[in-house]
Amino acid sequence: MKQNPLHLKNRIVFFVVAIVILAVLTSSKLYFSYHMVNQSATTAIAKQYVGIAERIAGGLDKELYGKFLQTKQYGEERERISQYLKQFREPTGALFVYILMLDDSDVAKAMVSSIPEGVRDLPIGGACTVPAEQVKQAKQGMSYYTGIIRDEVHSVSYLSVGVPFYGADGEMMGVVGIDVPAERVEHVGGQVVKSNGLAFGIDILFAVVLLASVFFLNMWYKRRLRRDLKESESVYITELGKVTESIKLSRHDMMNHLQVLRGLLEMKYYDRAFDYLKRMSSDSKPLDLSMRIKNPVLMVLFQSKWELARSKNIDIEFDTDLNEYDRVDALDLVKICSNLLDNAIEAADVYEGELPRMIRVICKAKRDSYIFAVENPALLSAKEQKCLFEQGYTTKSSPDKLRGNGLTIIKRTVEKYNGSIHVNCEDGKVFIQVTL
Repeated sequence: MKQNPLHLKNRIVFFVVAIVILAVLTSSKLYFSYHMVNQSATTAIAKQYVGIAERIAGGLDKELYGKFLQTKQYGEERERISQYLKQFREPTGALFVYILMLDDSDVAKAMVSSIPEGVRDLPIGGACTVPAEQVKQAKQGMSYYTGIIRDEVHSVSYLSVGVPFYGADGEMMGVVGIDVPAERVEHVGGQVVKSNGLAFGIDILFAVVLLASVFFLNMWYKRRLRRDLKESESVYITELGKVTESIKLSRHDMMNHLQVLRGLLEMKYYDRAFDYLKRMSSDSKPLDLSMRIKNPVLMVLFQSKWELARSKNIDIEFDTDLNEYDRVDALDLVKICSNLLDNAIEAADVYEGELPRMIRVICKAKRDSYIFAVENPALLSAKEQKCLFEQGYTTKSSPDKLRGNGLTIIKRTVEKYNGSIHVNCEDGKVFIQVTL
């Protein structure tokens, strides 16, 4: 069968949109995951160097540093402190280790530093690159760490940490600062990303599985929708055929009555013609279900089935509650009741037993369920009773595709509402009850 070009185009559009969505979601997930991993690595390194700064501050000769602060000049005191800082800078891989002085401004000043050979030393009192936010933290007695800072003076990038330290009198003397090379932070972050490669792979797999699930659910829904539409179409086609058949039978019956009336009138039996016309009017009185059925769909359906049964000399008795049955979709009501009645009418039409050709229809509304039942005369074998709800099975000698699936449609519709079907065959009658 040739594929519809519009359908193919819609599929292509769906796949393109799905791939774009998958790419965006996966990229976003990977970006945020990578960002979070790097952030975690940065925090871990910062805490590690904060601990080192605390050790430096704990071992610093506060008295010697106090003497330096009195002069703030290059000399023995500053050199000894610089050598002390160097003992920590080289083993830890730090770029700069220094002591800052805080004043009333938001700019920290470098007082003593230990820097690599070949790099210009920081001048005493020179402005430091620590951001104002971290300077405020230090003034409040808190340790701090920054993001990656670009130092244009030394043409390097680094992460800075700092820990305040205090003199014997409890007054803050300064801040021990350490600059960690950005390359070290990135290296650790890269190692963490590699170690989390499995997690990233799972993220991608999850996105693919999610998209595939959405795709297959969409396909399943469309397939089910097409099946439901086909079933509904089958029901309505069948109903239309029944109505047409009923109209044909009524027309044929009416033509017979008119011929009788014409004959009586031609023979001038006016009294008999009048009596015959009265009987016709009485027999043609339509069934009024408006006071017994509140659901308009069921009322119209039952009216048409009553007309069909009547055209076959079959009586239908209705035992219904005045309820809208609105917890069940109207299409599903038609599927259930129409197929039940069609099977009952067909069975009663070919019934040749001693029981009257009478069909009983029951529609009841309980507290939390609906009951729809049909009882009709029929003679079914044990095999026919067992196969009643099998796909395509029919008791008719000339099976019809739509009718053969009627009870199967009922079964599938009942399963949709987690309902139940009860069948009882005894004393020449078949009783089918659907509970939803």
